[in-house]
Amino acid sequence: MLIGEFSKVSKVSIHTLRYYDKIGLLVSKRVDKKRTYTDEDIKKLEIINSLKDMNFSLEDIKVILELDEKIDKNLKNDSKCIDEIKVLLNIIDKKYKIILKQEKSLQQTKEKLEHIKEKFKNFI
Repeated sequence: MLIGEFSKVSKVSIHTLRYYDKIGLLVSKRVDKKRTYTDEDIKKLEIINSLKDMNFSLEDIKVILELDEKIDKNLKNDSKCIDEIKVLLNIIDKKYKIILKQEKSLQQTKEKLEHIKEKFKNFI
């Protein structure tokens, strides 16, 4: 599908898609000098958006996707790949700990709101 249709389907602006193409994050195929995308690109964009929602930088996302492709190609003996994975695992672990803290904070806020809600309900 052409970039306009892909933009509508994915709900990502044409400007953003061109930028992702430029930085090599989501590279389109060219047919008659027009950017075209596939269903696989939709899946990849969903992964990109999920990682963005977890506050990964576009640079980190690009590394994650590249490493994922290397793993799929079974490049176990690639020492650079292994070193990159170790660094990435450290980043992921830090993000995970942040999410756990946020989850705890949200649970506490939820409990406080439930208490206030019950107090108000009991008053009326």
